[in-house]
Amino acid sequence: METRKSNTLAQQGAPKGKVGFFWIVPNRPGEDAILGDGIELTNAEPYGEALTHPGGHYEFWENMKARGPAWLRARNVSGALLSTEYEDWPRGRVNFFPKTNRFLLLADPRIMTTSRINLVRAMFELGDLDVDIDCDGHYRPVPSDISAIR
Repeated sequence: METRKSNTLAQQGAPKGKVGFFWIVPNRPGEDAILGDGIELTNAEPYGEALTHPGGHYEFWENMKARGPAWLRARNVSGALLSTEYEDWPRGRVNFFPKTNRFLLLADPRIMTTSRINLVRAMFELGDLDVDIDCDGHYRPVPSDISAIR
C-alpha cells in the first residue's frame, strides 16, 4: 500500500531524480568517488513527509565487505575500504518531499564542497533540480585515526 502511494506521487508530476544514501570515498587512484545506492521515486518508501530509500548505510557497508575486493575494483573504488567502518567516511542521504517538490541532501559537513556535491547530483540524477542542502549531526565523523586523512 505504501509503495502505491509513492507511485501515485511520482506520477503526479514529481521530478526525475533518485533518493538514497552514499559515501564519498577514494577511487583506486585516490581521488574522490561516490559509493552508495539510489532508487527511483516510484520505489521509494514514505518516511514522515519524505520519500526515502528503505535501506541504510550499515547494511550496505556490511554487504560490500562480504562481496570483497573484486566488487570494489569493478567500481574503481579502493579496496582499502574493506579495513574501515561505514562511519569513517563522509556520508549522507538524499530524500524527496512531494509537498514541496524538492529534494533534500543531508550530509556530513566534509561533503559540502562543489565537487563533492556535484558527485551527489550526478549519482542521484538531480541535474539542475532544486535541492536543499544541509549538514546533519547524524552524519558527523566518528573520531578515529583515519578521519584526519579524509
